[in-house]
This record gives sequence, structure tokens and C-alpha cells, in this order.
Amino acid sequence: MSGPAKAPGGEQAVIDVERLVAMANQIGDFFAPYPRGQREEGVRNHLRNYWDPRMREALLAYVAASGGTGLHAHVLDGLRLLATPGVERKAYAGPPQ
Repeated sequence: MSGPAKAPGGEQAVIDVERLVAMANQIGDFFAPYPRGQREEGVRNHLRNYWDPRMREALLAYVAASGGTGLHAHVLDGLRLLATPGVERKAYAGPPQ
């Protein structure tokens, strides 16, 4: 895992892939205590709602190329949900109620 991530179209992304992995894992750390299902959905929702599309695409491209080395397992599961076409979930993924 090294070097700048590539944005869609092949241009250099504004954030290195190492930083994207670290940021995604920080999100995963926040959702780690949540029950299975909510944890992955929380990661997916956060990436979908708050990350720039170029950041999401660069991280998804990294996962496709490397298998997601360095990412927490539930972050990978959240990314798989994000990448699944036609999956539009409305589940609550906030703090446990």
C-alpha cells in the first residue's frame, strides 16, 4: 500500500490511499461496538453521505486491486454494501437506541 490513489479517469487523487485507508478505519472504529449489520451499514452510510465520490472511488479501486489490505473487516463489508448496485437501504445506523 503506497503512493497516491487514482481518481476516476486516472488522474491523481487529492488524498493518498494510505490516508483513505486510515480515515475509513477511523469510521470503522466508531461503528465497531455496534451490532453486526448496523456496523457495516453505518460505515456504508457515512462513506456514501459524507465522502467525496472521488474518495469513495479511489478506495473502492484500492480494494479491487489489493483486496483491501489494511482495512478492518467490517469496513470492507461496508464498502461491499456501498459497491453493490441497486442496494439502497434505509436502516438506522446511528447510536444504539
